[in-house]
Amino acid sequence: MIEIIIAIIGIAIMARFIPSFILLSRFAYPNAKFSAIPNTYIREKEVTRLLELKNLDDFKNNIVSRDFLIEGESVGEIQKSIDISLAKIIKMAKDDSPPKVKLFYDAYLQKLDGENIKEMVRSIYKGEEVKKYEMFSEESSILMNKLKKAEREEAEHILREYGFEVNFDMSIEEIEREIDKTLLKKLRKVPLPNSCKKVRDRFLNTIIDTINIKTILRGKHYGLKNIEKSIIEGGWEIGEWQIKELLKIDSIPEIISMLEGTSYMACLRQEINNYEKEGVIALERALDSNLIRIAGDISNENPMGLGPGIRFIVEKEFEARNLKAIAKAIGEGMQQEAKKVMVII
Repeated sequence: MIEIIIAIIGIAIMARFIPSFILLSRFAYPNAKFSAIPNTYIREKEVTRLLELKNLDDFKNNIVSRDFLIEGESVGEIQKSIDISLAKIIKMAKDDSPPKVKLFYDAYLQKLDGENIKEMVRSIYKGEEVKKYEMFSEESSILMNKLKKAEREEAEHILREYGFEVNFDMSIEEIEREIDKTLLKKLRKVPLPNSCKKVRDRFLNTIIDTINIKTILRGKHYGLKNIEKSIIEGGWEIGEWQIKELLKIDSIPEIISMLEGTSYMACLRQEINNYEKEGVIALERALDSNLIRIAGDISNENPMGLGPGIRFIVEKEFEARNLKAIAKAIGEGMQQEAKKVMVII
């Protein structure tokens, strides 16, 4: 009888933990693959080398990567090829990952469409024609095609159909905040195994912290009004009370000091001298580099789950951003200016 009871307990324990072991085993291959792929274009040495090139042909010939396939003759064509490469990279990460986390990568592709969606909305807001953009996700491509044909009032209805609770009586800053908020909410709502949810939530809330700190720094630097309307609820290290306190302060150095006890203060304080020379872009650059570092921490703390995938797509997103900025700088002969927007680790 005792043997039967022990066997039943053993079976119950196995039934509880075997699914977790199976899930972890399915992360082994993609995570090893992500770790083997270098993050070349967020490294200072390589970025500096590319910025020394004289023309776009040299630029194309110097990108030796199995990730980014650089094609085209003009800056616009080259930037489009970089975006296409980034979409393929993230789809590769999705295809290699366990079935239970694939929707996370779909939602991340939609998040990457955020800036293009904002550009489309700005055009409608101003009564201008909506341009065609290279969208990362199929859902956003369908949205773009609908907005291109829509009048202003119909565009509001279409945006609401896609989850964006906006109307054109709102300020453009409020609309842009709502776009960011909606895309992050979609990422948060993705069904994931319990072992992956905390990792995902830390990542998303760190993005919210980063967006909110940027919003406050930029708003105070340029003396903007109603900054609070552009704040997104949530965050990992910056609570609602702290946001309210930061909004009361006008001095950028004081705002940075108020972030003591968070991971954001050190990276911002290191850039305070560059802020005096370059403006708020130096602080935004520091926050972006910090986001990459935090993605790396998430990966190191969760090596057998979603962590390495998060690190991988964040690094590739910033590599693509750097490459697009370098291509534009070379095409326009503004390599020195481009150094200000390079995000490196």
